[in-house]
Amino acid sequence: MMDRRDDPRVEVRLPCHVSSLGGRARFLVGVTENMSRRGILVFWNPRVAAKLPAVGEPLNLEIELPTSQAFGRKCISCQVTAVRVIQPRIGGPLVAFQINQMQFRDYGAQMLAAIGSQQELRDLLM
Repeated sequence: MMDRRDDPRVEVRLPCHVSSLGGRARFLVGVTENMSRRGILVFWNPRVAAKLPAVGEPLNLEIELPTSQAFGRKCISCQVTAVRVIQPRIGGPLVAFQINQMQFRDYGAQMLAAIGSQQELRDLLM
């Protein structure tokens, strides 16, 4: 199989949250596996987000960035489209997203409340 990716992928594990377009309810779905300029691969945690997105479904995806003393808490906010759902034999599902729009924004208090416990977050990242 030929790899048709134009942009290099960077392996990065950051917590991410999803919501429907225009939706206010956000929930932690898992962690990024890798990212490029045009796409994101996410490990989808079925314990906290049982419903997988349908291929072609547009969503909002917010990726938490590490805290910086210079800039505070930020996130990458993306409008994405699910392009592939992968069900490996071992481990949880992976969801590939195409990035349609991306911006950096402040990571608000409502997002911090959506994280849940710090232990849950650590479990996802391990």
